[in-house]
Amino acid sequence: MSFAASTLLLPSPDATWRVWKPRSTSGGESVETPASVSNQGKPLIVGLPASACRTMGLILPNADHEILEQIIVTQLERKGLKMEMGTRRNFRWHLLTQNASFATVSVDILADPFPQDLALTQASDFTSALRLLTLPNGNLVITEEHGSLVLAANYQGKLYHSHLFAPANAAPDDIAQEISLSRLALEQDLGVGGISGITLVGSTWDRQMSETLTSLTDLPTRVVPHLPPNAELDTRNWTRLLPHSVSEAQTSAARRSKLTRFGILGGLLFIALGFLAFAYLTLQERTAAELETAVEATAQPASQVKKTVERWKSLAPAIEPKRYPMVILAEITKLMPPSGIVIREFNIKDTEIDIRGEARDAQVAVQFVEDLQKHGILGQYKWTKPQPTVREKTAQFRAQGKLQ
Repeated sequence: MSFAASTLLLPSPDATWRVWKPRSTSGGESVETPASVSNQGKPLIVGLPASACRTMGLILPNADHEILEQIIVTQLERKGLKMEMGTRRNFRWHLLTQNASFATVSVDILADPFPQDLALTQASDFTSALRLLTLPNGNLVITEEHGSLVLAANYQGKLYHSHLFAPANAAPDDIAQEISLSRLALEQDLGVGGISGITLVGSTWDRQMSETLTSLTDLPTRVVPHLPPNAELDTRNWTRLLPHSVSEAQTSAARRSKLTRFGILGGLLFIALGFLAFAYLTLQERTAAELETAVEATAQPASQVKKTVERWKSLAPAIEPKRYPMVILAEITKLMPPSGIVIREFNIKDTEIDIRGEARDAQVAVQFVEDLQKHGILGQYKWTKPQPTVREKTAQFRAQGKLQ
């Protein structure tokens, strides 16, 4: 996600919000509620006020990122904060700097419960509002968010820590006391001399307040109308930070969108298949009609051809040499053994052959019929078993063959 191409939603000093659009150089557009924001297809990053996102800085022993995250979770849980992981993840940490011994990190933690009016389902990411702005290096920032004062500290211009500490109409003494106490605590982490001034953000601060705070804290104080977005902020390696309700809503919306797309694709596929089936049926009907017309046109010639074939088939015994009766009888005679077989009757009619004879015994008769079945010409006939009858020392048999 490109920060420069994103729409930013930031809290205003009053109850309204400011919308910073890509490449905007003004103070942003004012909207009454977060729900009224229209990002027009651009990624929307919601900058949360300190009441909805707490930011804490930590100085930790240097380690790889997995171990460093475990240390962060342990440290924050010791401070009484409830940390969630996985799909209900409620924090994101930022590595500000590291050396061989230590790592400086800043952690954004979503409020629990999270304000429902800020749970924008169209948002791409959530973070602390001050993390999206350009912070003056080495200065404590005092700004007003929705009627409350927020104190923020940075490390080399990057947000390190922020918290609510008083209503917007707090007395200068109370503000100065909070600045002094926070300075002592922060310099224990960031080093003495790391805080060199105070920046008051907003249009409600006057010169007298600036001079009073300078006198009470011994820190130079200046007033700016607003802090511009940090155009150099690199968000490409950020893990997404979404409230659980927003994450569930986006997951459900994505699931519904996927089902809708599948439904539309299924409908289009059904329509396409219906069209193809209709086209195929039309083509088949046209082909059938053409074939029917062709059949009607060729019915008479085909009938004549069929009659001609039947006539030639009936003449086959007379015109096919292999089916001449004398040829067949000669072939049968060749198969007869020198002795033991006598043919008494030989009849041939169209496709049938009938042989009656006598054999020396039943085995000779059976062997003779088997030889007929194996013959190159006579084997074209299907021969019945002879079933010989033995009388007066001879076996009478009958062999019938039908052309296959």
